[in-house]
Amino acid sequence: MLGDLQKIIGRSDQYQEEDFVHAANMLLVNQFLYAERSGHRDSYFLVASQVDYFSNLFAAIGWTLIYQPDEAYLGILPKGEERFMRLKLDESLFLLCLRQQYEQKLEAFDVEAGRAYITTDDLLTLYENLTGREIPNETRLKELLSLFSRHGVIERGKPHETDPKNIPLTINPAIRQVVVEDFIGQLEALCEERGDELAAKASAAEEQAPAPADTPEQTDTVANATDDGDTASVPETETADGNAESAAEDTATEANNTDTAVEENRS
Repeated sequence: MLGDLQKIIGRSDQYQEEDFVHAANMLLVNQFLYAERSGHRDSYFLVASQVDYFSNLFAAIGWTLIYQPDEAYLGILPKGEERFMRLKLDESLFLLCLRQQYEQKLEAFDVEAGRAYITTDDLLTLYENLTGREIPNETRLKELLSLFSRHGVIERGKPHETDPKNIPLTINPAIRQVVVEDFIGQLEALCEERGDELAAKASAAEEQAPAPADTPEQTDTVANATDDGDTASVPETETADGNAESAAEDTATEANNTDTAVEENRS
């Protein structure tokens, strides 16, 4: 690889060795680079101009280079078992909501340069309606947004001064690389399974209750599926976690693991 790098540099008047090192580190730290982002632009165009070199470079350490010139982004995804990461169930379900919202806006031609736009209020409403879970508190929401932003799945905007807690979000096209169809199917099945289980319990409670006043309160659907510390595997994504008793384990999902590789390269 060093020999290939020297040949490339020898033929280039624009880039030096440190530029290649910086671009590789940018990918490892951010996972996805976008041409329109000023902090990514130089590294994006360097990698885009030397796709073969960087593909071979990352393949040597078990990563696949993804290049989407039509949407002006590129990124890396780990291969094999390294793709999988244990994440919390609320993280998995938020990814599902982001992917669903992206696809909905894509079908409605409501995207710009491959990017869809939503606010945290809309996302939380979708999350609550889709999963039946309580929406996370403000601290947890910030953690979720930081996680997805760090890996280039979303970008956070500046909220309006009259509504400071409603944060504008950009859903980047990389969401389709991170959240694949199998992942969507398994998470939707989990939500449906928990909803059916709740409906059955509620129906049984109503039949047994002597009077409406004595009817037990309906339990939350997926909200009670896991404690915050539980985990579950998620398929081909970068974020998803939670172990909802045995039901969540049965719908095991897997995620693209970037954190481990990033931390190792930082050290």
